[in-house]
Amino acid sequence: MSYLKISDTTIETFRFIHYEQSNFLNRLHGGDMLFFLVEAGMLSATKVAMGTTVLASLDDVIFKKPVKLGDIVKVRAETVYVGNTSLEVEVSAFDRDEEVVSAYATYVKVDDLLRPAPVNVKIIAESEDDKRKMDEAKRRRENRLSKILNRQKMRFYVDDITDGLRYRISNVVHVSPELTYDGRIMSAGKLLKLMDDLGGIICLNYMNYNSKNIYDNVFNAVVTVAVKGLAFYSPIRLNDIVTIRAGLIYVGNTSADILINVIREDVNGTKEHVATAYFTYVRVDKEGKPIKMPEYVPVTEREKRLHEEALTRRGLRK
Repeated sequence: MSYLKISDTTIETFRFIHYEQSNFLNRLHGGDMLFFLVEAGMLSATKVAMGTTVLASLDDVIFKKPVKLGDIVKVRAETVYVGNTSLEVEVSAFDRDEEVVSAYATYVKVDDLLRPAPVNVKIIAESEDDKRKMDEAKRRRENRLSKILNRQKMRFYVDDITDGLRYRISNVVHVSPELTYDGRIMSAGKLLKLMDDLGGIICLNYMNYNSKNIYDNVFNAVVTVAVKGLAFYSPIRLNDIVTIRAGLIYVGNTSADILINVIREDVNGTKEHVATAYFTYVRVDKEGKPIKMPEYVPVTEREKRLHEEALTRRGLRK
């Protein structure tokens, strides 16, 4: 067993925001930022694990400030906890010295057959701040484990969880080599971008989006502000067929929550549940300021139940 300080695990990457990564507000797409975060996190986790790692969960993604076209973004990742086969990485993005996004990503070391493999490294604290980070990571890990006790059961839960929602959409993607890390496993960052795009489309559909109105007084646009509860149950492999489902479950004053679910199907027709998460978007005007969403009233039994769950998750219900 070997030991590393948190500072030994730090990875920093830099991204120049190009035109193709920006939206019509000349801001970085939320999906591209998610890609930046999980890719940097994977580099730190792989450095510590000394082997292949895959994303297992992404917690508390908070978008604090927009990033604009032409900005230079620094993404920082450091491993703050190591379990038997898993590693938690704290990831943040900065515009100059200001933090614009933060999140916690958990990765699992896997062998050549994509089975969990032991990590023969431990993290040690060299300061009180390091000890605080490690203690907080342990609490988050305990909280995650309490929620995924039925991980094996969830892996084979492939029902359409958006069934019964009036505002829903699905997308089907073939996993070609350019969507993978290494020609075998789909990039989690690229999957998150696809999920984010679909969630944004649901919001725009709900708001009766019309691209002809972009430069008119009637303006409909949304930006990603948070991702919650993202857990992965199965890796996606080259040549899999991936179905991404998204459904509207909550609308507040200026924001909306979208439930997004991913299912993979291999060449033999075997289906597995890959991931489920809640993406939050805010409606904005031409200047990027939040504006009121159209009123939403849940009608179906499924909508009412998920709406109540959203209120509880947001702390608006006990």
